[in-house]
Amino acid sequence: MHTYIFNTDLGSFEISNVHTSNHHHRTYELWLEDEKVGEYASAEDAACDVAGFNTGYVEWDNLESDGIEVPATLSEWTEVTPSENDDYSAPAQREVIESPFITDKEG
Repeated sequence: MHTYIFNTDLGSFEISNVHTSNHHHRTYELWLEDEKVGEYASAEDAACDVAGFNTGYVEWDNLESDGIEVPATLSEWTEVTPSENDDYSAPAQREVIESPFITDKEG
């Protein structure tokens, strides 16, 4: 399972792949903290919606004009590979760390 994390002041976005009953078809879930924001055909599509402030999560989408820089590609998100002992059935609560993509409007 691949999981990608992007930390913001609003919380941590997490993209995780989920196996459906048809094991040949995968979907990717986008979470903001403990709230599921959406499902996508690819992790790249989910990251693109976060970067484009088009997630459907109003608080995030309204921040578009606030000068927040968000990575345009998934390769700039943090990839988390779970160990065999980790349980990733639900998004993990992770500490928000300083992000170089969050800018202060005042300077």
